[in-house]
Formats: sequence, structure tokens, C-alpha cells
Amino acid sequence: MEAAREAIAEASQFNVIHPASGMKIDFFVAGDVIEQSQLRRRLRRLLLPGLEAWCSPPEELIVKKLAYYEAGDSDKHVRDIASMLRISPEQIDLEMVSRLAGEVGLNPL
Repeated sequence: MEAAREAIAEASQFNVIHPASGMKIDFFVAGDVIEQSQLRRRLRRLLLPGLEAWCSPPEELIVKKLAYYEAGDSDKHVRDIASMLRISPEQIDLEMVSRLAGEVGLNPL
């Protein structure tokens, strides 16, 4: 609960892990242009039987991961992006990724 309060105060993020399934859900408090776009374009998805939630479009997730990578956080973000492109390329609008990345001054690699 404390992590959620800090995330709200700092416009950052926190996560919750469902112990039985191991599913991790990241929560982001919207602060920048990409995060605001995530809220505008959010998608309703079934997470578990009987449990739906609003989720980020993949394009905004990719741009956020590019930003984390560029900030030097970790190569993990590039691997995550590669996995997204490998697993569900038909669900990702690469032109949108490029446009969003340009809006925040990122090179979409």
C-alpha cells in the first residue's frame, strides 16, 4: 500500500503480484505525454476468468520501454520489446510507435 501512495505522490509506478498465478501487474500514475496517451487509448482485457482490467496499448508500452532503456535502466527493456514483436506483431502499429517515440524525442531503434 505504501508503494502505491509513493507512486501517486511522485507520478511514478508500483506493481502488484497475484500469489496464486504469479501474474504481475504494473500500475503507472500518468504524468508524461506517453502515459496520458496510455489512458486515452487504453484497452479492456480479460486478465483471469471473471476479471477484466484496462490495459495499456502495446505501442505506448514499447515507447516507455525505449525511454527506460535510453535512460540506462537495463537491456531487459529491449528484450521485452523483442518478445512483444515476436509474440504478437499483428497487434502492434509500428508507425504509431515511431510517431510516439518522436513526440518524446526518442529514437525508436
